[in-house]
Amino acid sequence: MTTAIHDSSRSGNPESRDLRRARLLRAVVLLVAGIVIAFTATMHSDPAFDRWVLCASLLAIGITTIIEFFAVRATPASWLVAARATLALVAAAAILVSSSAFDTSLVLAVWAATSVIIAVVRVTQGSQARGVAVPSAILSGALAVLVLVFRDDLIAVIGFFGAYAIVRGVFLGISAFDTRGTTTVDPAETAPGDDAFAPAN
Repeated sequence: MTTAIHDSSRSGNPESRDLRRARLLRAVVLLVAGIVIAFTATMHSDPAFDRWVLCASLLAIGITTIIEFFAVRATPASWLVAARATLALVAAAAILVSSSAFDTSLVLAVWAATSVIIAVVRVTQGSQARGVAVPSAILSGALAVLVLVFRDDLIAVIGFFGAYAIVRGVFLGISAFDTRGTTTVDPAETAPGDDAFAPAN
């Protein structure tokens, strides 16, 4: 089976441009979340504040992932993007109602771990560039482990999330400007029955 994949910089496909913009928007959200956490360090002794920051960050991540979904909605991998958006929104709601540092940490760790699974599935099926999926999987996996290890220390947990957000945002922003990392399937060159993969995300 053959799959016709074009570099978006040559094809000028609007879907690829939308995907790049969605990826850049998500990178900005992650960077803003990380910077806010870094510059409010003196307020992290208040568990309620930490939960609100985490909730707002995951909510923003979920919303920007929905925007990303609309850029790839016509592709087979769109359901994985939709699942990632749903998980972020559910995690935001769960953190908002959590009653302890352990509960908050558990929710964040589950969200990070499921992000790893989704990244691995996408790179395995060929619907996400390795340059995007591998950093995502490594950083999300590290966040999940660290959060579980320091699960009773909410200050440490939000610190790790802030560091994750900044580093992940940088990698995602770089990939948004790297035209080699944004590819799209040309339906006109994909024969019936062939596998058609989603744009790299």
